Amino acid sequence: MIMPVVDFAFVDPFRWVEKIEDNPRVFVVVSEFVDEYYLLDVDYSDEVRKAIQNHERRNCLEKHRRGRKKFAVFYTADITAEEREKLEEKIRRECDTIPCPAHPTEAPR
Repeated sequence: MIMPVVDFAFVDPFRWVEKIEDNPRVFVVVSEFVDEYYLLDVDYSDEVRKAIQNHERRNCLEKHRRGRKKFAVFYTADITAEEREKLEEKIRRECDTIPCPAHPTEAPR
């Protein structure tokens, strides 16, 4: 399944993080509730599975999720970490309803 987020085609929403390859990716965390997806967070990492498993904004995700928490990835192995960061920033700017802030020291929305 393709999940469009802004101008990017994220793959699946995975229920189990073990199904995600541990490679450079941008990922979104969504909440699935009554056949709808709600965007909770966006981030990027060179090791995306580890980043999801050790996500620093876990408390914020749990506070704002409405149903099952799932993860969708945008394959970005061919771009740099700096470009992945810019992609994350673009999604945050255009999706102003993301409740979890980019940095854990920022207040949630």
